[in-house]
Amino acid sequence: MAASRRRLILEALKARVEEITVEHGFETDAGLTVFLGETPALGPDDSTTAIAIVIGEEDPRYQGAKFLIRLPLAIQAIARADLDQPWLAVEDVIGDIKRAVELEDRTLGGLVKSDLERGSVQALEREPGSTTVGAEVVYFAIYSEGWGIP
Repeated sequence: MAASRRRLILEALKARVEEITVEHGFETDAGLTVFLGETPALGPDDSTTAIAIVIGEEDPRYQGAKFLIRLPLAIQAIARADLDQPWLAVEDVIGDIKRAVELEDRTLGGLVKSDLERGSVQALEREPGSTTVGAEVVYFAIYSEGWGIP
């Protein structure tokens, strides 16, 4: 059985952000620590920056035997709060995310129906005592799937 289109989209985005290393010409090494599906808490023994891909609530629209899906994907730049300037580290990772995701191929190799769309960048809410700060840039993947054929 083939992987779902949704899974393939997640894998493609994850592969793009995993390229974020100084060795590959980026400002940070945040791509060395990528989480899928949840926002991590970084402690003193963890890397100073990380990336999380968090899946939002999809917006399906019925079109006969097919659905047109608009899937929001928040790509988060996370930094340890104990850094000297944690928000500057977050800004560096946000810039790297944009450079890694926003390539000439905006269809993720044909996985999305129309070009990948970019939404806003916003700060993540920080709970009192949290060990991390962060911001996210939201992308929208628009794709279609058939009834019972993800």
